[in-house]
Amino acid sequence: MNLLVNIPDGVGYHKRKAGLGTFLRYERMKKIETMVYRIERMDRDVGPPRIRVDAWIPEHHRDGFLPGDLNWVGDGIYRTYAYLQDNRTTLGPFLASGDKEWVLGGSGT
Repeated sequence: MNLLVNIPDGVGYHKRKAGLGTFLRYERMKKIETMVYRIERMDRDVGPPRIRVDAWIPEHHRDGFLPGDLNWVGDGIYRTYAYLQDNRTTLGPFLASGDKEWVLGGSGT
């Protein structure tokens, strides 16, 4: 199953107002379409509806990850989120099933 997922794209800096410190650091994100090995429904999540996924990240997209990131769960497999508004059609069968988790096969966790 291919989904549009969010992955880190490096670190950005924003100049704050005078007197509040020099810079504000934040993590930039980008969306890529990639193969997903596991999807999991999240309970008690705040914000826009999303699903936790284990996604394969191609080599050319791995340069924006921070060193020592603990969301790597396998060789090239990263645990991240897929938003329902971006993947409503693809995630339709999973949402209709009522299951908590689907393991889609492959070399995931």
